[in-house]
Amino acid sequence: MKQMRKIKPTRMSVSGRIPYKGRSLPYESTLERDLIIVHAFREDVEDIIAQPITIPFVKNGITYKYTPDFFIKFAEYAGKPNMIIEVKPHDLWQANWRDWSDKWKTMQCYCKDNGYVFHIYDESRIKNTALNNINLLMKFKNSAIEEEDKEAVLEQVRLMGTTTIDYLLTRFYLGSFLRNHGLRIIYHLLATKQLKFNLFLEINDLTEVWVDYE
Repeated sequence: MKQMRKIKPTRMSVSGRIPYKGRSLPYESTLERDLIIVHAFREDVEDIIAQPITIPFVKNGITYKYTPDFFIKFAEYAGKPNMIIEVKPHDLWQANWRDWSDKWKTMQCYCKDNGYVFHIYDESRIKNTALNNINLLMKFKNSAIEEEDKEAVLEQVRLMGTTTIDYLLTRFYLGSFLRNHGLRIIYHLLATKQLKFNLFLEINDLTEVWVDYE
C-alpha cells in the first residue's frame, strides 16, 4: 500500500508529520498523532501507512470515495492480522455513525476479503497506558549517558535474564541522588529500546525489564 491522499495543513485542526523509518507520517489531529506515536514505538509493528487506500462505496444510490486514516502492518511473528484504522473522537463517531456506516461497512468487506481487520479508534483506544509510558520515556531518549553506565545496567540484565527496575536501582544506585541518576539511565535504555519491557503496563519500580538476545 501507499499513501493515497495528501494531507494539507489546516487551521481547523492540529496537523503535522512524525519521522518514521526514514520518512515522515502525516497526521490531521492529536488523536492521529498519538496513534502514530504508539504504533511507531511498538516492536511488533513492521510498517505504518497513512491514507493507505481509497475505495468506492454506495450511499443512497450515489457512488462516493472513502480513504481511511492508517494501515498497520504487523511483523509476521506477532501472529496478528494487519489493520486498517479510522481515527475519530468518540463523540463525533457516536453522533454520525449512521451517516458513516455505509463506507465503514464497505471497508469491513474489503478487509475481510483481504485478510485484514477494520477498526474505529477513538480516545479509549489511543489515550492509554502505552501512550503515557512513551511520553514519559521520550523525555530521556536523548539524555547524555556514559557508555560505561549503560553497559553496566545492560550486562546485569543479561546475566539475570529478567529483572525489575527496583532491583537495578538497589544494585547500582542507592541514595536519592543516585536513584534519580539511575532512573535516568534506565529510562534512556527503555526509550532507545536497548532494554525491553511490556509497553502496555504502567512503568514503575516493579516493571520487569530484559534484553533481546541475537
